[in-house]
Amino acid sequence: MVETGNPYRDNVSRLITWGHWFSFFNIILAMLIATRYLGSISWPSTTLGVTYLIISWIGHFSFLSFVTYLLTIFPLSFILPREKPLRFVSSIIATLALVLLLIDTQVFQLFKFHLNGQVWQLLLDQAQTEEGSIWSIIFVAVPAIFLLQLLLSAYVWRKINKRKRRQYGNQVGLALLVCFILTHLVNSWADATLYQPITMQRANFPLSYPMTARSFLAKHGWLDLEQYEKKAEDQGSAEHRLLYPLRPLSVSAPSDHKNLLVVVVDSLRADMLNNINMPNLQRYADQHFNFRNHMSGGNDEAMGMFSLFYGLPGHYYGDIRADKRPPVLFDEMLRQDYQFGLFGALEDAKQYKQSLLAGLRKQVFVSRQTDDSLLIEDWQQWLDTRTTDRPWFSLVYLSSPGDYQVPASIKGPFQPELTRFNPATAYRPENLAKLENRYKNAVFYTDQLLEQMVTRLQQQGLDDQTIVVITSNHGQEFNETQSNSWGYGSNYSTYQVQVPMVLAWPGAETPPPAQASSHLDLVPTLMKGMLGVRNPSRDYSTGRSLFDASPRTWLLAGDQNDFAIYQDNTITQFNKQGDFELLDSETYRPIKHGTPDMGTLIQVMNELNRFYRAP
Repeated sequence: MVETGNPYRDNVSRLITWGHWFSFFNIILAMLIATRYLGSISWPSTTLGVTYLIISWIGHFSFLSFVTYLLTIFPLSFILPREKPLRFVSSIIATLALVLLLIDTQVFQLFKFHLNGQVWQLLLDQAQTEEGSIWSIIFVAVPAIFLLQLLLSAYVWRKINKRKRRQYGNQVGLALLVCFILTHLVNSWADATLYQPITMQRANFPLSYPMTARSFLAKHGWLDLEQYEKKAEDQGSAEHRLLYPLRPLSVSAPSDHKNLLVVVVDSLRADMLNNINMPNLQRYADQHFNFRNHMSGGNDEAMGMFSLFYGLPGHYYGDIRADKRPPVLFDEMLRQDYQFGLFGALEDAKQYKQSLLAGLRKQVFVSRQTDDSLLIEDWQQWLDTRTTDRPWFSLVYLSSPGDYQVPASIKGPFQPELTRFNPATAYRPENLAKLENRYKNAVFYTDQLLEQMVTRLQQQGLDDQTIVVITSNHGQEFNETQSNSWGYGSNYSTYQVQVPMVLAWPGAETPPPAQASSHLDLVPTLMKGMLGVRNPSRDYSTGRSLFDASPRTWLLAGDQNDFAIYQDNTITQFNKQGDFELLDSETYRPIKHGTPDMGTLIQVMNELNRFYRAP
């Protein structure tokens, strides 16, 4: 360093040089702490993906550390141009930054998201509880890191005075800058080409916002956005991140197989199961098993169907589709030579070809009738013509309530009703009662169709050989939450998630417990009781048998981004970014000063990550 003869300028110059090297050593410390992220993520399978991971690790934490220096220590060098006070304050700043990073690594290991204001408040609220163990690391880390920073600051100060002529800073800074720039340039390329081993890494590190250039490339004609979106939709995963099931199935198949009929009624609310709206189904439920506090696994069709037949939360849906992985339930039924009959016009047939229907290579009868009465006729004909020496499975999807449809020749008992369902006018306040009546009439009509199906089973003498499941994919809201929410898919209130679950199980003598249940529970129930699978349900599902009487403290619903935990009278809603909200289950209003339970969150996050391969 060149002396200018100006004491202030010379001292500031010396402090800035010291700050650069102090920042460099803290970059190394930050990178060492950040190795905890590398141990908590799924590593890419390609050499390029791994190379990018290492470069982004170096570039990102170099950038964060240097920005911290520029915003704090650098201006302090001018404001506080005295060696010892600046070193002391800088040590405090560096300690706080590294401790925050350490806490974030711990949060990421537990929850797979990073610190934010709400997560921080949650940690503060839980600090005095037995679940507040995250804070135990602070009592050891803070004094240890602070002592290290003091020693480091003194060491750097001595060395810069002894090695005035040796310059390493330019080379080191250039190398770190290159890593940072490469991180963003390579991510832009990966985003434009949908190279998943790189794009899957976006949420690995805190405050990571890698650059994309889709709009720029499209503007200059270098990228076809339409083709890009199609490729993104159709792209399969080369990573195969899922381990589903966790272990090979051990099966002791029964000698006398039971048939399985699953009827899914679109958009059927739980409170519609009563003697007025659905008298036939209510009578049937009274004679068999009726799970009165039952939740779908999601608030829309895709998540409801996924949770019902996979026994997994919607969090896994994208990876299941990408891998085109069929449910283990269907795989095992096919292995045991079940006949399959699928009846119903599902809203998005394409998505089911990549999930539910992916493994159905044997002959499967499919009817896509949109008229429910014709659909029932197809089912009855299939039942008459099936091979009698093989067990069968049929899925019947009735869409009338979701479509507000009743045959024109039938006048429902609930009047007055909307004569035509026009979404532009149906949700007006003055039409609310008429809209609800139209929905109730569709439900009443569906109840008659269900009675036809049950009667046909009895007429053919199949009722003693057939397990019958009658449920719904999701509920239906008529703005009960006073948030302008109609139908489904807009929130996780019980109006949109709670559904009926009626189960007829011939020979089952033990009544199910009168407690909460979920769509996630159907697969474990069938795998063990119907197919003879001996594995514990945790090997292939996050649910448990509907006949399991052990206490249950929470239920889970959600999709790939948002989740809801149902506990007693509360709903904890959160997303992948770690934003939390505690709501009253009756009113769906935020609970002031309420905080989620840390222990439950840890259990839930474990279930949301348990079926991913270890890195």
